[in-house]
Amino acid sequence: MNAFTSPFFLQYLVSGILSLLVSGYVLTRKPRTLPLKLFFLYGFVVAIWEFSVFCQRAAPNRNISALFFVALSVSSSLSLAMYLATILSIRQTRRLLPLVFVPAIVSDIALIFRTFEVFQTEFGWSYRIAGNTIPHFITVAVFLAYLLAIILTLFTLTRKARSHSLKRKYAILLASFVIFQAIGIPLTNYIIISNPSFPPLGGLLNLLTFLFIGSALLIKEERILVPRKFEVEDFSDVYSSFLAVLYNLTSGTRLGEESFKFTRFVERSLIGDQVRMAKGKIIFEKPSSFDVARLIRRNLEILKEEFKGNVVVDYYLRVLKAAYHILGDKFDAIVKEYEGFLKESDLIYGVGKGCYLEKISKDKSLDSFDAVDACLKLYKRLLLLVTDEIQSLPDFKKRLMMYYATGNVKITEYGEILMHDVREKTRDLPEEERLSILIESFNSFVSWVYEKILFRRDADVQTILNRLHRILLLNKKRAIDLNIYHSFLEQLAAKIPETHVQRMYSELLEELVETRTSELREAQKRLLYAERMAAIGETAAMVGHDLRNPLQVILNALYLADIKLESLPVPPDQKEPLAKICETVREQAAYMNKIVSDLQDYARPLSPELTETDLRELIDNVLSVTTVPQNIKTSVIIDKKFPRVYVDPVLMRRVLSNLVTNALQAMPNGGELTISAHNDENFAFITVSDTGVGIPKENLSKLFTPLFTTKAKGQGFGLAVCKRLVEAHGGQITVESESGKGSTFTIKIPLGHENLQD
Repeated sequence: MNAFTSPFFLQYLVSGILSLLVSGYVLTRKPRTLPLKLFFLYGFVVAIWEFSVFCQRAAPNRNISALFFVALSVSSSLSLAMYLATILSIRQTRRLLPLVFVPAIVSDIALIFRTFEVFQTEFGWSYRIAGNTIPHFITVAVFLAYLLAIILTLFTLTRKARSHSLKRKYAILLASFVIFQAIGIPLTNYIIISNPSFPPLGGLLNLLTFLFIGSALLIKEERILVPRKFEVEDFSDVYSSFLAVLYNLTSGTRLGEESFKFTRFVERSLIGDQVRMAKGKIIFEKPSSFDVARLIRRNLEILKEEFKGNVVVDYYLRVLKAAYHILGDKFDAIVKEYEGFLKESDLIYGVGKGCYLEKISKDKSLDSFDAVDACLKLYKRLLLLVTDEIQSLPDFKKRLMMYYATGNVKITEYGEILMHDVREKTRDLPEEERLSILIESFNSFVSWVYEKILFRRDADVQTILNRLHRILLLNKKRAIDLNIYHSFLEQLAAKIPETHVQRMYSELLEELVETRTSELREAQKRLLYAERMAAIGETAAMVGHDLRNPLQVILNALYLADIKLESLPVPPDQKEPLAKICETVREQAAYMNKIVSDLQDYARPLSPELTETDLRELIDNVLSVTTVPQNIKTSVIIDKKFPRVYVDPVLMRRVLSNLVTNALQAMPNGGELTISAHNDENFAFITVSDTGVGIPKENLSKLFTPLFTTKAKGQGFGLAVCKRLVEAHGGQITVESESGKGSTFTIKIPLGHENLQD
């Protein structure tokens, strides 16, 4: 029989191609969830198995047939593992997924030690397992374990599914797997092993499996009717409407995996016995002794963990409004306990018409959002305060459609403000125009809303304006950053001649004037400071130049005096007082030279000549020319793998020398000096630490300022020069200190050639 024309062979090719097509179609569905991706991989592995069976049967010789037998055995165990992983991931049990593949790997390892025989039949090459060996037993056990696990999982999915369409979907998957995979394939394999002349039907069984899977995937999820608005006191009806919304928002994926978010929400809320589905509705039956407060707490925990940033959270406002009316003062404890989440999700702005806003000291929740999201959330908060009144305005929907950005705002019957579609629509706008268009549109709509509401005869004007003011104050910093605070108040003041509004706008104008005045004062201070520093620089350059020559003359004279003193024919005890006088003059000249060097280093422009430098050698060089008192212990801690750095050795030696000298002077009674270095991917960090007297907190901010010093003898240029030299390397210098415990100066400089200057 021709292998390439026999229907018993072609079934494997056809089934393999169809497996790929069905699984590929699944992967085109959106959203591309993990189960859909795993299902595609399952179809891919099954296709490999189908093609391997075809090649094994139609192989030109025994050796090639044996090779493809190994391929089909590996893909067979892997396909079952992939199927199990797919259906397990439907219920989000992702932590177990890596373990699912362990038995398949064990089975494939056991395959190495299995003995099998390949022989020719009228249907091509067949195979026979030689003996009931332990490896063969392991392979069979793994196969049966996968079958049992898949059947149990599908049975659980069928039982746990709450909708009839989902139950049918999983029932079809379960029935097709049991009939064609759990019974059909093992049975045909057993018959083939007993009778090699029996025609192979595995490809046909896989094809039927995929056809039934495809029919299951075509079953559409049923939509649940959302009940119409009830009075908020009717908690059961309000909660039923939320559950209906939750179900509809989490259903519709091909494998129904999103639907289990609804199931998990109900299970974790411990209300499984109170929720039932009947005639396309979800009904929540609240017993008379039911603890609503406990339910709200459980729900908020679930929303915070699993639905953060999801539109589902917006719809929960209706439940909170109902709970607020039912629980009374008990609701205050819930708000206090979940204040952070309620602020971040904007829910606290819609409960009790903003009555909890006075109890909030601050709200920084907008800081974690980008400009567009923060803008939308801020306007949502302004609208949530008056949603009940908005819906009574006869033409508010028409007004929404007048502006580009507000056309996609949805306001539900329960007063929830939905902005998710607005966010999507802004993606069509040029990035540089998004924010300005949003602000212009929403300023116009929101100010119109408040104008209409506040001019009503029955409006509680003072309460609304007080809470509006509170919203603006709580979100003031971000509103100012986004340029909403000023522009919204300006538009509001132009439309509403209410005293409170005008006062808010006047306060804003006063703040702006004060801010501008403060900025001008600061600019003037910076200008005066720059002029002062320029004068210091000019003086430093002049003084440094004029003092260098006399200092050099003094040092030369001292050198000649030393020679003359040595040659005098007088006893040593008479030379010693003169030698001490010369040494004192030399020390003072050196100190004067340091002052001149500091002045010149601070005043002159710097162009470091950066070269590759060994930091340890540089530190050793500094310590070798520094006199360290005997009561001070010195430690140098540098890792052997510390890289060479690109610095100007002369300038960096000055920095380290100044820091070491300061550290030694800070330990008059002894202590420990530690110089260490470490690095990350981009920067080197050099620290000089001492255990000395420390620096008072009030002086820390002034340390690197020229002419600031706490020493009885000093001009205050040493640390200012250090800062200037480090910054010339493209780095930073910082200090940490505590009085009585010591100080740590940290130098941060870039690694590599990127800090070389032209």
